[in-house]
Amino acid sequence: MSVRKLTTKLAMLLVLITGGVNASAKDHDLPPADPFAFDPDFNWFEPIYDADILDMKPKKRAHTGWFSTYDRIHLYGSRPEQIDDINDSNKLDAGGGHRYEIGYMRPDEDTGMLFTFLENSAVGRDGLRVDALNRINDEDLDGEPAFALGDNRFGLPVFPEDGNVIGYSRRFYEVGLTLNDMSMRSYELSKTWRMEPYHYGGILEPMLGLRVITADDSGSLSVLNRPLQDGVGFGTSPYVVPLLGVEFENTEILEQSIAEIENNIYTLQAGFRYFKYQERFCYSAEFRGFTGINLQCYRSQRRETTVVYDGNTTGSDVLSNITVTNAAQFLENEEFMIGFDARAEIGYQLTKMINVRCGMQLIDLATGVWRSSRNLTEQTGGLLQPTIDTGDRNQHYVAVGYTFGIELNR
Repeated sequence: MSVRKLTTKLAMLLVLITGGVNASAKDHDLPPADPFAFDPDFNWFEPIYDADILDMKPKKRAHTGWFSTYDRIHLYGSRPEQIDDINDSNKLDAGGGHRYEIGYMRPDEDTGMLFTFLENSAVGRDGLRVDALNRINDEDLDGEPAFALGDNRFGLPVFPEDGNVIGYSRRFYEVGLTLNDMSMRSYELSKTWRMEPYHYGGILEPMLGLRVITADDSGSLSVLNRPLQDGVGFGTSPYVVPLLGVEFENTEILEQSIAEIENNIYTLQAGFRYFKYQERFCYSAEFRGFTGINLQCYRSQRRETTVVYDGNTTGSDVLSNITVTNAAQFLENEEFMIGFDARAEIGYQLTKMINVRCGMQLIDLATGVWRSSRNLTEQTGGLLQPTIDTGDRNQHYVAVGYTFGIELNR
């Protein structure tokens, strides 16, 4: 069969099918369907007038169909419980993150689904920068580093660690102690119901679903051991320890202790959202309580880097750079946990489908969270030396702060 005949037959078949559809539509008094007539009416910036809002009932102002929100969150996180004399467990460290929501509310049955993703991190640290014995690598600044055995080593110096710190014109160590390092992610999937408006226009939306939280806590301690220079020490910092002895006069040792804890939390969640419209403003409050199991994993490791120079002044060359890391140690545990998430927000109707908002949020993982702790041990001379401890496996974590964002068609 030729291509021309095949094309002709296919065209005739298409005409017959279209005619049959149109005839069937006429029999039922229905207009022919146009598959390209799709108008989602995404008029995001269509203005809204006060008169329209005043004439609209509360339930009509509560949007239906698809909706989504985004909020920039600034939640301050609590520090781990300590077993030393510092007693700063009630202090909060600044943090930031994001919150996304996407959902669907059926207009015919007033039920829907809601998915929420939240991430927030809080960090606090105590430490300082200490210059290395070879404070400046001149060859690195000149762009002509020394190479091994006359070979260019693909442009790398003999010891890449001997180069200046990337982004700086000198060599130094970041030493200190982690006071707080919590990274939290939350995934929620909930079934929602919309109740009839109350007498004064408030609407209640109960919800029931699942919530998964990953709360990763970590702690680190970096201490630099270095020799005295001209018999002069380096003050009383617990993060810089003098190396005594002639055999160490050209040596510096960096000791690092690292602890990482994973809290994998699986919970059932129940709560509600209450909101009320008043002119262009929307006042809302949310509460979500959750409880479940926390599968915990603890990992600790120690690293020691020893650098030997041919002198102890600026410009001394590195003779050896050796890093030794011990095998990682693991611990596992399970804990029952309880927590809640509370929010209060004020929104302003900017256009027909866009609402800007700001508010407050409080997340409390009340029990069952494993967090690293630190301890102070007394060294020779009465100097207190910090150390990383495994910490209590049944601690809490509180994140509280403010949020601001935007919602579409909610």
